[in-house]
Amino acid sequence: MGRTRRKRSLRKARDFCTCDEKEEIVLLNSWLAENGMRRNDKLVLAVFDDTGRGVLTKRKIQSGEELINLPLNLTINVTTILMDKLFSNVFLENSKRCLVEYKQSVSFQSLMAFYLTFLRHQKEKTKWFIYLESLPKEYTVPYFLPNELKQNIDEDILSVVSKQKDIIDSSYSVFENILSNNLSKDVTIIEFRKYFSLGVYEWAYFTVNTRCVFMDLSKVIDLNNIDDSIINLICDNTKISLCPYLDMINHSPNARNETKLLVSRNIENINVNRLNKDLFCDVNFSIYTKNDFDPYTQVFICYGDSHNLKLITEYGFFLPANDLDYVSFTFEDVDLFLTKKSMKLSQEQISFINSHGLNKDLYIDCKGLSFNFYGLLMVVKYYYDHSTDVSRLIYSAAICSNDRNLNEIITPMVNDKLVSIKESLNKLSNENQCVILNNCVALMCQYVRILEKFIKC
Repeated sequence: MGRTRRKRSLRKARDFCTCDEKEEIVLLNSWLAENGMRRNDKLVLAVFDDTGRGVLTKRKIQSGEELINLPLNLTINVTTILMDKLFSNVFLENSKRCLVEYKQSVSFQSLMAFYLTFLRHQKEKTKWFIYLESLPKEYTVPYFLPNELKQNIDEDILSVVSKQKDIIDSSYSVFENILSNNLSKDVTIIEFRKYFSLGVYEWAYFTVNTRCVFMDLSKVIDLNNIDDSIINLICDNTKISLCPYLDMINHSPNARNETKLLVSRNIENINVNRLNKDLFCDVNFSIYTKNDFDPYTQVFICYGDSHNLKLITEYGFFLPANDLDYVSFTFEDVDLFLTKKSMKLSQEQISFINSHGLNKDLYIDCKGLSFNFYGLLMVVKYYYDHSTDVSRLIYSAAICSNDRNLNEIITPMVNDKLVSIKESLNKLSNENQCVILNNCVALMCQYVRILEKFIKC
């Protein structure tokens, strides 16, 4: 009976179930192995109660161990796009001079998303089919929250969603115009024109957004003379890549890892017009952990230090007790509040605030006012105090953000924001719960805790 109870306790304690035996995962693992991926043999895929699908280690992993090693040809990166001649023909066989008319008009992430829709449309005809089938069919970012729920979501979240929508809509319009003017007789491109839609592009955009890793290939290929290349379309850099299997490892702010581009022969500054698959046979992308992981625990990597506003809007998950969280305020809102409270800023004060950058990065976190917010309030209180040098006071070593006299100036505004968030949370409590909404609510509750702590101080 004791042995049975121990077994039951063990089963109960485990918050995961392995999924390597599922058909789609078996196919993915076989495809990866056939194409040269090496992974630590301690790793298996699993579904965890709190994070969903992730990577589990069956035995202890120690700092310095390699987790995954991928041939460059098994990642979707800038070279993948440049070597796909059929995809390039979408732009080159066109009634418009695309490389000129749309020069620097889209981000590389947008171009990657467009390329992903091109691959997805081809299904089994592309070598990436098995990988594409393993990707999530939907994402838990607020962008996909129903419109009727958005009216009660915090304005900081909605601001990010609005910017995402602007980027997606504008880049979608560019690609739609390019496709509508394409002159190719190739059946794949003709059918792709019919297939391309906003819905599939949104899926592809957030696939890239949530799953890409940093990969700098600038030492391998020459991206300086690109006037006759489709890379001429992008307005930023090309330092992201989709890496099968690696993109299933979840994030932890406590994880530490290192990536390496391993080049086993002399490959440097290859012209974009001379790229071919054979050139990259000896180039691998590897990731090492700098953490120890106990047997039967989830393995994590770090996507970078991020507050929850970024995590829920960019990646679709929330981290409890995240010390990087903060509640932001706009200078316009602060200025309006001060005016209503008969503390209207003069033009001299506004000029001083602007010239010192105190009109930006105004926020409250778990430690109190941000440096700029504190400095702005010092201008409000001391600018016309001739016994005080405001500039010296702001930048003195003695500055702190828990001056009760300064805090009290802004406390009514903070309290108004607190009341507004609580009212929104009360309305959202009556809505049907889903992962996206739960993440938004969790962040708004975090905002409440931050603001309440500030008011009580």
